[in-house]
Amino acid sequence: MNNKRIKYFFLASVLIQMFVITSLATGSPLLTMPVVEGGSLPWGNLMTAVMFVLFPLNFLIIRSTRKVHPIPLKVFRICVLASLVLGALWIPVTYLLSGNWSASFSGQDNASEFWWAYTYATPILPFAGYFLMRILTMFFKPK
Repeated sequence: MNNKRIKYFFLASVLIQMFVITSLATGSPLLTMPVVEGGSLPWGNLMTAVMFVLFPLNFLIIRSTRKVHPIPLKVFRICVLASLVLGALWIPVTYLLSGNWSASFSGQDNASEFWWAYTYATPILPFAGYFLMRILTMFFKPK
């Protein structure tokens, strides 16, 4: 991909994420509407899954501009890629844990707690990887 396409992808990604976050924060009625007429997968879950995939991709785009020792960079990339996989699998995992597409848990304490941890870990992992990389760069200087 050339630089211009990367910049457009990054801009589009940020705009999509801002729309999703604004919709979630304001409780938009769009969130509860089904993706397919008569279906049970709400737009809110699909939008969240898309955001969970775009977010770590943005970290990879931003991070690719600096020279860093391979070890801290590998820690960062592992965290970001783990977040990307968690984001891509968020809808299937949600369905498997809750038994429905709308992530409605009914008395399933362990499944619900695991789902919350999974949901929080997905966007936190890129930040954790970035901060671990920054800490490790104090010990590993670029070649």
